Amino acid sequence: MKTKLSYASKIKIICFITVLTSTVIISDPNQRNFLTEPFRFETSITNSHSKSGVANRPDFAPDEIVIKFKPTVPSDEIFNRSRSLGFQVGHVSKRANFTTVKIASNESVADAVIRAKLDPAVEYAEPKYYYYAQATAPNDTDFGKLWGLNNTNQTISSPSYTTNNPPGASAIGKDMNVLGAWDVTSNCSSIIIAVLDTGINYNHEDLSANMWDGTASCKDKDGNTIGGGCPKHGWDFASGDNDPKDEEGHGSHVAGTIGAVGNNNKGISGVCQSAQLMSVRVLGVGGGSNATVTDGIYFAVRNGAKIINMSLGGTQYSQLIYDAVEFAKANDVLVVVAAGNENTDLASGNSYPCKNNNANQICIAALDQNFQRASFSNFDTTTTAANRAVDFGAPGTNIYSIFGSETTYNEGTSNYTGWTTGGSGGAVTWAYQSCAVGSGTLKGLALPNDCSVINFNFTPPYNNPTSVSASIDRTVYKSFTIPSNATKVSLFQTIVSDGESIGDTCYDYTEVYYKNDASSPFSGGTLLTLPDYNRSMYVQRLCRKTVSGVGYSFILSEEVTLTNCMNTAATSCTVGYRYKSDSSTQNGGAMFGDFYLSAWIASNNSYGNYNGTSMATPNVAGVAALIRAYNPQLNFTEVIQKLIDGGTATPSISANTKYGKSINAEDSVKHLNQVTGVTATLQ
Repeated sequence: MKTKLSYASKIKIICFITVLTSTVIISDPNQRNFLTEPFRFETSITNSHSKSGVANRPDFAPDEIVIKFKPTVPSDEIFNRSRSLGFQVGHVSKRANFTTVKIASNESVADAVIRAKLDPAVEYAEPKYYYYAQATAPNDTDFGKLWGLNNTNQTISSPSYTTNNPPGASAIGKDMNVLGAWDVTSNCSSIIIAVLDTGINYNHEDLSANMWDGTASCKDKDGNTIGGGCPKHGWDFASGDNDPKDEEGHGSHVAGTIGAVGNNNKGISGVCQSAQLMSVRVLGVGGGSNATVTDGIYFAVRNGAKIINMSLGGTQYSQLIYDAVEFAKANDVLVVVAAGNENTDLASGNSYPCKNNNANQICIAALDQNFQRASFSNFDTTTTAANRAVDFGAPGTNIYSIFGSETTYNEGTSNYTGWTTGGSGGAVTWAYQSCAVGSGTLKGLALPNDCSVINFNFTPPYNNPTSVSASIDRTVYKSFTIPSNATKVSLFQTIVSDGESIGDTCYDYTEVYYKNDASSPFSGGTLLTLPDYNRSMYVQRLCRKTVSGVGYSFILSEEVTLTNCMNTAATSCTVGYRYKSDSSTQNGGAMFGDFYLSAWIASNNSYGNYNGTSMATPNVAGVAALIRAYNPQLNFTEVIQKLIDGGTATPSISANTKYGKSINAEDSVKHLNQVTGVTATLQ
């Protein structure tokens, strides 16, 4: 790797050339010989880490030097003595017996230092060195896991995204350069950042000190004062109360990336180490609506938020949300939103509010540890770059932040052992199968005991499934241990169900049950209602739809919330599947796979990895908050321009985002002029 000569090194070279072309007389044998020793450039002060930004900062003033006179020179004479050397005196320190002087425009710093030292009264002279606030890595115990803030080619353990983990030595420095930005400022305490999400665990050890205090003054979405204020740091529009606590972890993870407490010897550090985090719960367990999101935006603006983070989205445009973001614009609020995780080209596909064109909104794609666009991240290849919906990229894979305590069960890892079969009719029952689906595999339990139902739907020549007996009622279930009072219990599953139907009436069908104890869910359990996209309706009996003699099997891959297993003292949740047929023998059956059950409960000292544009978005919101905190006179347009100007050109998103850049905190912050309102008096 080539290294550039530092400013200091160049001066040393100049000094050496001066020696070769000048005759110098050392008049004082006790004076140190300047020609035989280097300048004392103490670069270690400003080069203690690779992200300090010192390559863009001068080591010393280009037009000033410092002259230190010997103790024998009276302090009252050093001003005139400096002037007699041909310098313009700027600063006099009588106690320390030195002056700071301006040099002529046609004289180099090196030559001026040499010339000053020729005076026998001068003890030494040196450049006017610059020193800077130095942000070393904070002492948060897991800071090394935050590759998006400081990429050292670290390996993220137990990654949820394996591509480019580790990314390789060439990826060192592919991050947001937050350490360099912290050289300028790490204080976001003047800025309120509203997190519109699933709520925030405001009692977490790494969040509690940075939560917005709404006790003294809090307004509702309409601007009316709320009696008693907002003592829980925000509002819950999903449940309609003043306790926006997180019940599933997503919002806390987002909040931690923005503003986890820095330098507290715990966990992680947010991009804004001293933020004011406002918890606005607009997503309940299972999601939210345009109404809750809109109310959340109005609440955040009414209560002084200057940055709104919305790591959320859907496929439908909402005028209601668009108008709310316009209200935020009128109040100079910047809104940062997620691009979405469907690997969809938004030139033709939809993800809102990302595709909204509000001037105060920016939309963020996710990058992996080598700054490649994450495989799941939405993008936009619209020909005219200015018309693209996705603006920037930011770190969004293996993002380590606040989480909770999660118990998970992935049945694919155990080949679906431990399931209890039962029921009546025929000789076949549910049994484990691993079936080819295109280029992939679906592992699960099938009835009949083969892959014929899968082949009928996915593998040419699409032969009919194996026949099953008439009048069968075959069940299978399994109980899972979960934490007591879990606030979210969810199940991801893939179901393929084939059976006779006439119109929307199923005669041979599959059902899914669950129950909050360890017994059979088919007795006293809850029958799940699931979306049937073929019928554009929600159903409990899952079967083929026949249209003009052509059958379309029920196929579903989706996460569902097991509500009755949540917020109870029970420590078991049981899930079961039932296949029933009528009195006629027919070709049919079912298979379920991709079974992944999770149960989440809040924890005040837990952390974890997440992937998503939801994780990239708060990284950008944090940088925007740094900018606004350092210079609060900047409006949202100027903040966006700083993100553009400071962004790093990134090839993987050059043709599929508006600006083709990833967020660079250092380069966006370092050229700002701070406005503090503080006056200073020269002493």
